[in-house]
Amino acid sequence: MPSKGQQIHDALTTEIRKVVGIGSTGSDWKLWREENRFPAAYTILDFDSAELSPTRSKEVTAEFMIATIISSDRPQNAFYDLRKAIETEIEDDPTLGNIALEAWVKGVSFHATAQAISGPVYVRDIFVTVKYRYTRGAP
Repeated sequence: MPSKGQQIHDALTTEIRKVVGIGSTGSDWKLWREENRFPAAYTILDFDSAELSPTRSKEVTAEFMIATIISSDRPQNAFYDLRKAIETEIEDDPTLGNIALEAWVKGVSFHATAQAISGPVYVRDIFVTVKYRYTRGAP
């Protein structure tokens, strides 16, 4: 059985896959330069921290970066549409299938990057916070 952290990561990626019109989703950031199905979104754990509780459990706050890749002649508008769709999916199930305490879109990156993959694309990050709990010693 995967660790609780992996289950959270997979559940978040599953929510993003529900976005209508999403071309591709993944978690292996090394592959993003090979992407050609847009818009694309890659789920990456940015960092997490845990607090011990007296009930032999840990409460974890995990920060995920959803790297979005857009190919559009109006990339800012396309990004806002994609952000809204991702935020809606997470808000519709903030417990990610009852495995998290709560998840929410925290914000977006300050800057965007224009890259050339298979033509010009626009890369911008969406930050998602997920709180979850698990029993100490459990994977």
